[in-house]
Amino acid sequence: MLDYRCGSIWLVCFDPSVGSEINKTRPALIISPTDFNQVRSKVTLLPISSTVIKAKKIAPVVVRVPATQENGLNIESTIIAIEPNTFDKKRLVRCLGDLELNYLRNVGSILNSYLALNI
Repeated sequence: MLDYRCGSIWLVCFDPSVGSEINKTRPALIISPTDFNQVRSKVTLLPISSTVIKAKKIAPVVVRVPATQENGLNIESTIIAIEPNTFDKKRLVRCLGDLELNYLRNVGSILNSYLALNI
């Protein structure tokens, strides 16, 4: 069984896409809990882009991540922490590495604020 850990970065094939969805193979961060990932056929991801985000409106929800051996990214990248999507594990090509804890906490903080689940 593959280890679909929360906080791991995977190369993910997002094709085919619909509308404005991501439409190529790129890295993504698993944000769904590891325990759920082990028993479900799907995982929740945040796509990772090499595009530098300059728009001030979106800056508070962007996490810039340098390329390191630990995370497996080959270029400084951007996580837009408010675009979670759930995909079948069949889209996951291979694990690149793990996002460093300080960046993962930053992503989690943004998600918690964005979702504001006061149900």
